[in-house]
Amino acid sequence: MKPRFGWHAKSYNPKMASIRLRMLMPISFLRGCGMDVEPYSSEVGPQGYDVLLFSKSFSDEAVQIAREARRLGKPVVYDICDNLFEARVRLDTPGRLDRVREMMMLATHITFSTDVLARQVQSVVPGIVGKSHVVPDLIEDLSDQRQIENSSGEQRQLAQLERFLSSHKGALHCVWFGKSQGKLSGFAHIDAAVRQLEIFARSYPVTLTIISNARWRYWKAALGWKLPTHYMPWSLGTFQRSLKSHDVAIVPVERNQYTVGKTINRPATAIAAGLGVVADSIDAYEELRPFIALDDWQEGLRRYVEKSPREDARLEAARQHLYRQYGTETVGQMWKALLEQISGQWQDVAPAASRAAF
Repeated sequence: MKPRFGWHAKSYNPKMASIRLRMLMPISFLRGCGMDVEPYSSEVGPQGYDVLLFSKSFSDEAVQIAREARRLGKPVVYDICDNLFEARVRLDTPGRLDRVREMMMLATHITFSTDVLARQVQSVVPGIVGKSHVVPDLIEDLSDQRQIENSSGEQRQLAQLERFLSSHKGALHCVWFGKSQGKLSGFAHIDAAVRQLEIFARSYPVTLTIISNARWRYWKAALGWKLPTHYMPWSLGTFQRSLKSHDVAIVPVERNQYTVGKTINRPATAIAAGLGVVADSIDAYEELRPFIALDDWQEGLRRYVEKSPREDARLEAARQHLYRQYGTETVGQMWKALLEQISGQWQDVAPAASRAAF
């Protein structure tokens, strides 16, 4: 009989990148391989699954489920893709970090998105060192977004973006996309990149589009920008088309204890969409240094003016590299191997563990 896996998350909304890349897409791949993997069902409960997985879950409910699973002698996998111990925004709720620590200590296996993140968290919770594994993010292929029927509002937003870009024909169309974590990441770092764009715009026209879910932060930040800018609300149905309308993705990153453990996802998404990338460097981006512009904004912007990203052989090589390293098959097989190993170990010890639980 095949082992049954239940994957728990606070939200199963595909709008959340971490849920798509580190839960829903792996589940789809694993099901395609014949494995019995599903989003956690409270009707099934811990007793109905052979292995429990948690995607960055640390609610009271998640802790109770993990406790019960361990009482029953079942493996618990805890997946984490951000340094929650440095993400201070909204983490002042009493007991929240205590629950994160408890989830990690309850877990029999912990999966991290990067080596750096694993080392960072291990330094805070040293008891997890022997049960840590690194499974990177999948590289997202959003090409099928063309099949999604956009709402009238989304169609209007796409038309507004097209008019903005068309009104600046011949300019280098740059884009920033993402979320923010207070002063640690996101909008807090865009101003420095805008200063670089403004310098470059003295010799060549530049536009900047912001794709985000924080319009008020855009309005506040853009007051001090001396560039033609446009705000595009983020949605799953319009993101890929919006992104592909541009030439270059800018990825400004200030190195701090929250950002240094981040994944390659941001520049990889842009490269997969056919854009050039100009970025500040963190460890995860270093493997892209032969292909994109890291830590050299003026030369990087000039490079994409002199040769369109669509004609840049280095970007095509980058795409091939990324899909070899982080494509669905590669990362999906990593999840498959890990879960098969865990379930195999559980089946060897399950009868004794179950007797001990009662």
